Amino acid sequence: MELLRLLDRGFVGVSRRRMLMMLVVAGIANALILVVINSAAEHAAKSDTDRLDVLLFVAVMAIYVLAQRFVMTKTAAEVEQLIHQIRVRLIDRVRTCELRDLEEIGRARIYGGVRTDTQTMSQAATPLVLALQSAVLIFFATLYLISLSLTAFALAVAFMSLAVTVYLRKTARVSAVLQEAQLQENALHDELTGLLDGFKEVKMNSRRSVAVQEEVDVTSARAAALRTSAQTELARNFIFAQSTFYLLLGTMVFLVPMLSSGYSDVVVKTTTAVLFLIGPISGLVANVPVFNNANIAAANIIKLDEMLAGPVERAQLLSTPNGNRRAFREIVLRGVVFQHRDNHAVPFAVGPIDLTLRAGEIVFLTGGNGSGKSTLLKLLTALYLPQLGSIQIDGELVTPVNAQSYRDMFATVFSDFHLFRKLHGVDFDSPDEVQPLIDEMELTEKTALVDRAFNTVDLSAGQRKRLALLVAMLERRPICILDEWAADQDPIFRRKFYYEILPILRARGATIIAVTHDDRYFHLADRQLRMEEGKLLELASEAVA
Repeated sequence: MELLRLLDRGFVGVSRRRMLMMLVVAGIANALILVVINSAAEHAAKSDTDRLDVLLFVAVMAIYVLAQRFVMTKTAAEVEQLIHQIRVRLIDRVRTCELRDLEEIGRARIYGGVRTDTQTMSQAATPLVLALQSAVLIFFATLYLISLSLTAFALAVAFMSLAVTVYLRKTARVSAVLQEAQLQENALHDELTGLLDGFKEVKMNSRRSVAVQEEVDVTSARAAALRTSAQTELARNFIFAQSTFYLLLGTMVFLVPMLSSGYSDVVVKTTTAVLFLIGPISGLVANVPVFNNANIAAANIIKLDEMLAGPVERAQLLSTPNGNRRAFREIVLRGVVFQHRDNHAVPFAVGPIDLTLRAGEIVFLTGGNGSGKSTLLKLLTALYLPQLGSIQIDGELVTPVNAQSYRDMFATVFSDFHLFRKLHGVDFDSPDEVQPLIDEMELTEKTALVDRAFNTVDLSAGQRKRLALLVAMLERRPICILDEWAADQDPIFRRKFYYEILPILRARGATIIAVTHDDRYFHLADRQLRMEEGKLLELASEAVA
């Protein structure tokens, strides 16, 4: 059972033996309540009230309450600690895996594992504990039933064995349907993410808007149909289990007296024992959907963990990030090839690429949409490692062993950049170092640095890019990658970028690779490169001039 496999990794704060012991004590105490009540009822029927019965009842109730309280409170704390460990583990694995692996796994599966599945696990903690306690109670109540009548016990075991066998087979089918429903809900999450990320594009095209909604309707309907099928089957299972229980009760009253000569003396006790079991058995049956969902959630978490395990094992070879910002002379790409893995008949490939990048250069990169510019930047920064060819820095080969130290040399503002409000991993001596850059980016009236975080990043696209470049300048890396940075700037600030900011970056010792289509500023670059259908071309120096 995947749920138990996952739960077995927790319980770090409390002894598992002690937890199990208290669980058994609570179950035994619950079963003893039945024994004491039956004994007291027998004495009362004979008008022979025994104070010992009262004392035993109070003592057993006290033991039950204390043990139950311990188990419930400690289990809740331990399961939440386990959920915390799972979340941290998964997020850490996401952080350390490679970009291409992350793209293949997909956001929906990661969001589902970290958020939805862990929440399902948390909600199942209490029902799981109650189920285990119910199992203990059923076991000891069954022993009590043996002491009353072997015939009643044999029939009870036969009934319950048949019911459990049939029920488990039905439940296995339900689990498969629920798993498929979860996949459809992950797909729905992807579609909702697309709607939110592309909201402007949806609003600008009514046909696109309708098509997106139709796709959402189809996916949601599939998920709903699967959930309905599963819930219908679960309802049938519940009715089957309850009917089996009532048949068992009828057997205790009508059939056993005909099979056992001395049964009439204990018929009330056995019937009471069976009635006493209705609570825990019904609880087990009613919580099967919760267990199924939790088990599916645990399976999803384990599957995600395994999917991330390969990338993380490779990432363990990487050097520990050390913020290495060493100077360099040149970076050389030789015969670098990268092919995207997809379902197209002819997957898009970049390369072979030969490029030498020298320290201190300002290099402009141009090319049409889909020409491979973004892939080239990911290769240059080792976000993608070459499938063929090599990358060398000052003669040293870039491999998985040193890739992270190599990446630490780059400050980047990609076209799809994310702007963190907090300055994570950025070192500076004083806020006074930041304010001149805010002024330089003409953002003085727009945002401010407060406690190492910008008080707002809710800015226009161009202003967000200015803030992202400001952060890149604070990083003081030897290489700066700017992907279509000037595209969202007004004409005045665009000119300022080329004539003032780029020289400032160069004066700070940065090598600059900028993707741009501003041909009026091409003369400011030392070199101009162009991507065409995955191939890299270098324009002649006189063309740049």
